[in-house]
Parts: sequence; structure tokens; C-alpha cells
Amino acid sequence: MFNGRFDHSIDEKGRVSIPARFREVLQRENHDRLYITNFPFDGERCLALYPPSQWETLNAHLRTKPRFDPRVQVFETLIIGGAHEVPVDRQGRILIPPKLREYASLDREVTFSARQDHFQLWDKQTLEKVLKATEEKIMDPEFFAKLGL
Repeated sequence: MFNGRFDHSIDEKGRVSIPARFREVLQRENHDRLYITNFPFDGERCLALYPPSQWETLNAHLRTKPRFDPRVQVFETLIIGGAHEVPVDRQGRILIPPKLREYASLDREVTFSARQDHFQLWDKQTLEKVLKATEEKIMDPEFFAKLGL
């Protein structure tokens, strides 16, 4: 569904333009809003952005899990509880809520990164650090064998 990585800038009001390729996918599926939430990754923080159909799929899957499982409760507290529904304006921009900008340490320079059915928004320098660490992990000769690819 989504692919690629794109650098953008957040304006002084906290708005950022969604990459054109991502907007095309959203428009094809008639999505005029996104769900944006906290997302921890490998000791760092970013934001996860879901189209409404994928957000509902995630929530439907979560409803199949034991309600009182501590992991489900942690997930609901951080991911579901931290989510905001944001409209995509006519210029293809979204307003990132201040608490989420603060959570992911988003300043001016950010990077959108695809994740198949949704995408992430990172502080540009943080993502560069994560990608460097990821490259080291993928150099392990058994990485792809363990992944089953």
C-alpha cells in the first residue's frame, strides 16, 4: 500500500504536508483523515499514522485479544489512548497535535517512512540514527533466514 521515505518540514503552526505518493493512496481509498498516535521503536519515539480503514482493522484485531492482558492494556494506554483523528486539508496537510510533536521530539525537519498499511513520522535525525542501527542488524548473515524470506 505505502512505500518510500520522504523528508518534509513542519511549519510554525504544526502542520506538515503528506507526501504526494501517500496522498495518492489515501485519495484512491477516499480517506480524508488519518489517525495519528504515539509509537515507540527500538528505544526511540515516532508517530504512527493510519488511514481509517487500517485503524479500524487494528482495533478489530485488538478486540480479539484478552481485555485484561497487561500487554493489551499497555498497548491501549499508549497507542489507542494517545491517538488523534486529524483531517487532511485541501493542500494535503495535517496538523500534528502538540502532545504528539512533543512525544516524538518533532522539530522542523521530519521524515515520513512507509510501513505497508500505514506510515510513520520521525524526527529526521532520529530516523537517520535508527536506520544506521538497523543496517548493522540486517548485516547479520542469519537475519533473512530468521525472518523467513
